Amino acid sequence: MTIQRQYTLPHCSLILEGLSTDATDPLAPLTVLMNAECRLPGATDAILSGGREFLDSLVVAVSRYGQQLLSGVHYPGVAASAPLVGLKPGAGSYHHLIVQQPPLGEPVSDVNAQPPLDVKLSTVQFYDLMEAVDQLLADTQTLPDLTAQFQAVSRRLVQPTEPIAKRAAPAALGAAALAAAGLALFFVPPPTFEPSRPESEATTPAETSQTPPATPPETAPAAETSNGATAENAPADDGDLARLENAPAITDPAAIALLQSDVTRRLQEAWANGPRPSGNLDYRMVVSENGDILGYKYETDLALAEVDNTPLPKLTFVPVAGAEPVQEPVAEFMTTFTPEGEVVVKPRETPTPAATGPTGELPTLAAKVTDGDRIRALNSTLYDDILAKLEPLSASEALRFRVRLTESGEVVGYEPINAAAGLLAAETPLPSLVTAPDSTLEQADFLVVFTEGGVLEVNPWDGWP
Repeated sequence: MTIQRQYTLPHCSLILEGLSTDATDPLAPLTVLMNAECRLPGATDAILSGGREFLDSLVVAVSRYGQQLLSGVHYPGVAASAPLVGLKPGAGSYHHLIVQQPPLGEPVSDVNAQPPLDVKLSTVQFYDLMEAVDQLLADTQTLPDLTAQFQAVSRRLVQPTEPIAKRAAPAALGAAALAAAGLALFFVPPPTFEPSRPESEATTPAETSQTPPATPPETAPAAETSNGATAENAPADDGDLARLENAPAITDPAAIALLQSDVTRRLQEAWANGPRPSGNLDYRMVVSENGDILGYKYETDLALAEVDNTPLPKLTFVPVAGAEPVQEPVAEFMTTFTPEGEVVVKPRETPTPAATGPTGELPTLAAKVTDGDRIRALNSTLYDDILAKLEPLSASEALRFRVRLTESGEVVGYEPINAAAGLLAAETPLPSLVTAPDSTLEQADFLVVFTEGGVLEVNPWDGWP
């Protein structure tokens, strides 16, 4: 079955055409690439095309030149064989795309050989070309085996930011100081020693009758807690939480539910390989509106003894000495680390329940879709539905959602996975796609990611069947 995939931007279009072994699935990966076309309107009227060798050379040239352009470090190319596609800088803000043209006949000779095609690109045109290549590499449903081969630049190729004279000055000054110290010590006479006397002669009765000088008191050791930690490193207590007592409380149920989900995820990830306690470890925890843990207090003696086995000391924001009381809105939670390795975070005071279903935390999935072909079809349907309504987002980081579909392809609801997703969910097409919030059909969850670069990623929540 012949399949065509397009990656279109204002100044560049990348079109791939090939064959797939699955004739019933139009979104199946390409097994054989028949032709690849690169169209650059405004730069050249010719259509750059070729097979898999042309596409691989284009991906390598654009990725390597883009890495060089963004880092400012020139990476020397490999001169073993001439590539089909190359890129080099031009005058001003222009770049030259060099494409080797096939000969007019066989065999190749000086008569039928054609000069390379030189396409002059502006910076905007090159960035659109690089974005089209990035979208192709991020799309695992086209050519899964096509990946960008990045290589770290050797440190010897990076030009130092300071001149050698400035960098050598400390070493020269240290050598001069060492030479001066050696010269000064040359004139110091060697010390003289007297023969030691026996201990019986050296200590007289008068000396023994004198009161020995008082030994200066030693610094008292830091008080230790029940788990052996010093008071300086002891976990947060009432004193630390006192500066949080007068902070205004977050009352929005949706914001509390979002903080609860985000903090639970971060604590669970940080505690994945941590030691398991002998019982439940309960802590009172205060969280800011942007998700920072501002303080915590143990609720049981066991929680105090094993606090260092939890990620709380590492994830808690430590204020500077003499910091003013917190005035930003905060939320209080009760956090429990169970012996089974689960982190349970609940609001300390029972607030108004957060909305569930389309815009809040999704309930436990009871009836799951287990058919692998159906899951793949639902994944493709969800990808197409979101892509059809997707517009540029204002996010500065990736937005992650858990989206639930019925077996017939209707969206039941979605749940933000990170804080940025909860704040910018209205900019995505997800609210408009919810059509079956009360469905009783079998359902399946999918992970939807809107990357910072504008690429859409959709995958089954439990992995591909």
